[in-house]
Formats: sequence, structure tokens, C-alpha cells
Amino acid sequence: MSPAFKKKAKALAVAMCALALCHCGSDDRENSPVGTADTKTASVALRLSHTAVPLTDSIVVDCYGADTLHMKLGAKETGFNLDLFPHDHWKFVAKLYANGSLMQKGEVETKLSAGEIANVSIPMHAVVGFIYVEIPLGFGNPTGITSGLLRLQSESDTFEYPMAIEGSTAVFTSDMLPLGVDYAFTLTLRDAAGNAIYSIEDSVHIDENTPVPELQINSLRAKISVSLQLSDGVEMVFPLELPAARRAPAEGDMVISEFLVNPVKSDSTAFDFVEIYNGSNDTLEITGCSIGKSTLPKESAIIESLVLPPREALVLGNDTNPNTPEEYRHTENMPTFLKSNGSTAASIVLHCDGEIMDSVYYGKVDSLHLSAAPLNNSSSTTRSSHLNIGAWDDRENPENWCLGTPTPGIATFCD
Repeated sequence: MSPAFKKKAKALAVAMCALALCHCGSDDRENSPVGTADTKTASVALRLSHTAVPLTDSIVVDCYGADTLHMKLGAKETGFNLDLFPHDHWKFVAKLYANGSLMQKGEVETKLSAGEIANVSIPMHAVVGFIYVEIPLGFGNPTGITSGLLRLQSESDTFEYPMAIEGSTAVFTSDMLPLGVDYAFTLTLRDAAGNAIYSIEDSVHIDENTPVPELQINSLRAKISVSLQLSDGVEMVFPLELPAARRAPAEGDMVISEFLVNPVKSDSTAFDFVEIYNGSNDTLEITGCSIGKSTLPKESAIIESLVLPPREALVLGNDTNPNTPEEYRHTENMPTFLKSNGSTAASIVLHCDGEIMDSVYYGKVDSLHLSAAPLNNSSSTTRSSHLNIGAWDDRENPENWCLGTPTPGIATFCD
């Protein structure tokens, strides 16, 4: 039976990220330039002052005045420009939807004159909140967590929410909850046999300033000692065998998450690199590791000894490229992965202690390689190859790779 641990949230280093609302001025027209041209419309730069929250679906803006406009923005958009007819009472209403419901709203009114250039900001405030919990499980879920339950209890209500697994992360998401309420919460994680692996109890307050208390449990690993009191009064202490917090990497711990091997020659800021992502829950000691383009370690470049924390990325840049930032120069004479004959098909192989940790084949498929990660062939725009970390266990599928803006050191997937 798995050991169950039950402690207060603060003692277990649970990070509660309180999201503060940004209340910007409702109308910045006094500081905006006013045009004097005799035109029939006013140019308006509309900006939304809202709290970024997880699970944002969309933002809807309605404009009422000389005309009626309805616009829907993406989750990452924060404003837009409009040409509007003059009117004494333009009203702008914005609504932010998250977790499937209306979460924030705001409105502002202003007068617009012909030829005016105005900057208008809509301050938004939360109307409801919800609880969102993320727990990294690590590649392959070595802890064996298969189910969990989040229980919330106020003075009048009790709610229960089951755990969902998204890639290598366990997620709990509550329904929308009213503001100004204190909740006692209990979170329990279980293995396939139903045994409790982890349990935590605490309380949380949801209000307009913290509409989404975002809890992230950084690690389920711990080092403890167990003391046994024997009948003859002799005390024995021995370590409980739990996974180490810092260790050498093993196969399945790290993946090649991004690479750029053919930056556009006219791009004076681009540099070729390989990004390695630590998907385990442990800090890995990178010693005796190398990066190359074949299965033979002797044909690879040695990576300097360093440590790679869990869920972080290591960037290996080509030290011969003057554009490579100093913090990415972790190898000497890193191979040029594009073949000298101009072929755009090759491999990148990561070794540690003579064992292959991960490899990726890119470019064109052939009789030996039935699938390949995409490679940028543009002569004008530098794009790197990104792995969808959530699909780390199906990374040979080219659909789990994409081409996008290089983001060395940040494990992202293309939009």
C-alpha cells in the first residue's frame, strides 16, 4: 500500500498565485492627441484592462453609439483599433469568458468627435471565480497517480470535482463560484488500487482580487526518515526508499523539445540550437552526456556538467556561431546538423553515459525513416521545429511537431 502524506499546504510548498486585478483609467482621452483634420470619423484605440486567468475562452466587446458593433477577440488579444462615427455617448462593454462562463466584465462611456484620435481603456472586474489546480506527474507518471478528488466546503455548500489528466499534468477545475466566500478544501490523489498517495487540506478565500486562486503543487517527492521505537527501548532510524530528488538521467526523462538547424542567413540574430526538456519530477545531473547526429557517442559533442531542474529546458547552442548567447554555450564544437551536401534530412541524438536518451529525425522520409519532424525551408523567415510536450510519448508522429517562432529555453507549441 502506498504511503499517504497529509500536511498543511504551506508546509508542502504549495504555491498560491493570487491574481491581482488591473484597474486602469477608464478614459485616457485627455492625454491623447486630438486631430484637427475635417474628417467624418474618430480613430479609437480600445484597450482592455483585465486579469489574465487560466482557461480563458474569449473576450467579447460590444460598442453602442452612432452604430452598433459586436466583436469577439481571442484569449490573448488585449485591444484593437476602430474608426467610429462621432457621437456624444459611445458605450463600450467588454466581457471575458473563462472555464465556460462569464467571469469578468467592464464598461466605459465617452464622447467622440469627428477627426479625434482617442485611447480608451475598459477596466474589467471579476464577477465570479473558480479553483484551478495543476500537479506535474512527470513523463510516464512514475508516481502512479490515476485518480483524485478536490472537495470544497463552505458554510452552506459542498462541491466535489474529479481529477483529469492532461498529458503529464493532473488538473482539477471547479465550477464557477461566487465571490466573497471562504472554502475549506481537501485534495486527495490515489493510485490504481485506490490507495491514497497524497492528501492536503487548507482553506481559500475567493474575492474580486483573487478570483482564481491558482494552486500548483511543485513536486510530490520527499525525503523522510522513519523512526521505530522497539520494545526494549532501542530506537532505530532508517531511510524510507523514495525516488531521489537529484539523480542521473534515465531513458524517458528528457526529450528533444525544439531545434533550429538552418537559420535564415539574412537573420543576424538567429542561431542554431537544440533544446532539451526535463519531463521528470527530479533534478537531473547532466554529466557524461553529449549531443550528436548519430548513435555513436564518439561522434558527438560533450555537454558540460550541469543540473537541469524538473520541467525546465536546457538550450545547447553552437559555440562557433557568434550569434549564440553566452548562456547557451554548453558544448564545444557542436556538430552542424545539416549535411554538407545540402540535404535537409538528418538526426539529432542525445546520449548520456553511452545510452541514447532521445533522438529525432527531421526533413524527408526515406526507406529507413517512415516519419520525420518538419524542417523550415523558408529562405526569408527563421522558424524552429517545436515538439508538443503534451504528446511526448508519441513524438515520432510528425503531427506532434510544428514550425514556429524560435523560443529557446521555453517549452512551447506553435499557436
